[in-house]
Amino acid sequence: MATDLSKIQTLLVDADLNTRRILRAMLARMGMDKVTEHANLTEAAGSPATIDLVILDADQAEGAALRWIHAIRHGLTTLNPFVGAIVMTWNPTQQMMIRFAGSGADDILVKPYSPKQVQDRLVNLIENRKKFVVTSDYIGPDRRRSPREGQVVQLIDVPNPLRLKCTGEFDRVNIHELTAHAAQVIDSEKVIRHGFQVAFLVEFALPGLSVHPPEKRAMDHALRAAHVLEDLERRLPPGDLRLEATTHIRRMENLLGILKTRGTLPADEVEALRREAHALMGLTSRVDDPEKRMNEVLAAVVGYRTRLDQLTLAKTTEAAASAGGAGA
Repeated sequence: MATDLSKIQTLLVDADLNTRRILRAMLARMGMDKVTEHANLTEAAGSPATIDLVILDADQAEGAALRWIHAIRHGLTTLNPFVGAIVMTWNPTQQMMIRFAGSGADDILVKPYSPKQVQDRLVNLIENRKKFVVTSDYIGPDRRRSPREGQVVQLIDVPNPLRLKCTGEFDRVNIHELTAHAAQVIDSEKVIRHGFQVAFLVEFALPGLSVHPPEKRAMDHALRAAHVLEDLERRLPPGDLRLEATTHIRRMENLLGILKTRGTLPADEVEALRREAHALMGLTSRVDDPEKRMNEVLAAVVGYRTRLDQLTLAKTTEAAASAGGAGA
C-alpha cells in the first residue's frame, strides 16, 4: 500500500523540547510536516477535530496523558474519538502497561526509539489497525489474545483518518458521517454494557449493604454505579427507551444519593435499588430471558469475588513471607 504521509495532521505533546525536536525531525523525514506541538496537556486541550494522529508522552502528570486518551475515546474532548493515538514512555513498568492497555491508545513507543520504530508504528496503524471493542469502562482497539468462553463482544470498524489520507480516500468520503455512524454503534454497545455493569455493581454490593454499618467495599462499588448511570444516560437514543430508562436512572440516583449522604440504606431501599438496577438492565440488554440475565450477573459477581479473594490471599502470603524473611 502506498503510504503518503504528507496530509496527516499530527498533535505532538511532550514536556521535553529536545524530544519534540527530534521526533518532529523524524516525522518530517517521513513527509509529515503538519505537526502541532505542545509541552503539556493544558496547551493541547481544545485541539481541533481535524487532528489525525496524537503522539504524547505518557510519563507526565501521573498518568494524565493516558486519562486524556481515555477521555478522547469516550467523546469527552474536542478531538475525533477515533484519532490515531501513540504514547511514549521512558519506563514501561507493569503498571504503566496496564494503564496503557486500559486507555484505548493504539500503540506505545519506548524511549529512546529509532526512526524505523516510529515508522513501523505508523505503518501498522495505517495498514493493520485493530477493530474497536467496547466495555463499560473501555473503548479502543481489541487487544484480547482470545475471547473468554461464552463471551460475545462486537468488533467495531471505526474510521481510520490516517489510512484514508494516505490512500487518497479522505476527500471522497464524508468523515463526519463515518465518525457519527461509528459513534452511534459504540453508544449502543455502551448502553448494553453499562446496563449490565450497574446490575453487577449493585448485586456485588448487596450483601455488604445489608449489614449495619455497611461494608466499605460494598459502599464503594454501589456508589460507582452513579458514574456509570451518568454515562449511560448521555448515550441513550431519543425515544421510548430513553424515557423509560431515565425513570429507573433517576430512582437509582436518588437511592445512591441517600446512601452517600447517610452512609446506609434501609433494607427496603436496598431491595428497591436492586429492583431498579435489574429493570434497567432488562431495558438495555440483548437477552430477553430475565432468568438468564440474572444468572449472567451472578456468575460475573462470583468470578469477581473469587479474583478478589485470590488477590487478598496472594498479598497475605507475600506479607507473611516478607515477615518471615525479616525475622530469619
